[in-house]
Amino acid sequence: MMRQAADTADSSWMLAAWERGLREDPLDRAVTLLCAVTGLRREDAERTELGDRDAVLATALERLAAGTAVWGCVYCVGCGEQLDVPVRPAALPRGPRYDPARPLEVEVAGVRIAFRLPDTGDLRALAGTDDPRAGRWLLLARCLPDGVDGVDEEAAAVIEAAMEKASPGAAVTLAVDCPVCAAPTVAALDVPALLWAEVQTRALALLREVHVLARAYGWTEPDVLALSPARRAAYLELAAG
Repeated sequence: MMRQAADTADSSWMLAAWERGLREDPLDRAVTLLCAVTGLRREDAERTELGDRDAVLATALERLAAGTAVWGCVYCVGCGEQLDVPVRPAALPRGPRYDPARPLEVEVAGVRIAFRLPDTGDLRALAGTDDPRAGRWLLLARCLPDGVDGVDEEAAAVIEAAMEKASPGAAVTLAVDCPVCAAPTVAALDVPALLWAEVQTRALALLREVHVLARAYGWTEPDVLALSPARRAAYLELAAG
C-alpha cells in the first residue's frame, strides 16, 4: 500500500529527487520520483503498475502546481512543430483502481487468458525496440504468464482493451490541432516528465533561496529548508532590503 504523496511543505524530498534524477534516464527518474513521494523501495516502485504510478505522481504534481496548469510538449505529426499544451493536474485520472486481490483475466473465444498490468520494468525492456509492432508484442509477452504463443491479433486487442479498462490512468493522451499546419496530433501524456519539470524548477528556486539566506544569516541548508515557505519568503524580503 502506497502512502500519500509527500507534503509539499517538506522540500527535502524534492531536492533529493532532483539531485538523483539529474543523472538518470527518464525511466529511472520516474522510479526516483515515485520513491521520493511514497517512500517505496526502488524494486517495489519499479514493479508498480503504470496507472498506479502515474496516479500517485499526478497527485504530487497537483499539490505542487496548486491549482495552476503545467505545460506538456508534443510534436506535430504533420510538420514537426513543437506544441506546448496546458495540462490541469487535477483533471488527470486517479482510477478506478483495480483490486489487486482479484486475478486479471479476459475471455477470448471461450478461453480465459490471465494477464498482469505493465510496470516501469516492462517499459525498460522495450527501450531498445524501435519497431512499435515488435514492442507491442514484447509488452504483451511480458504481461501474459504463458507469453503470446497462440495469441492472435483479435485476442491481443481484447487483452489490451482489458488492460486499459483495469488501469485507465496508464493510457492518458493529449490531443491538439497544430496552429501552423492544422494537423491533429494525439500523443501519450508523460506524467513523470511533467512532475520532473516541476520538481526541477522548484529545486533550483529552493537552492537560490538557500544561497541567499545562507549568505545573509550564516544558516545551513537544513536550517533554511526547515523554515515554512511563508517565513522563508519573509526572511528573503528582509535580506533583500
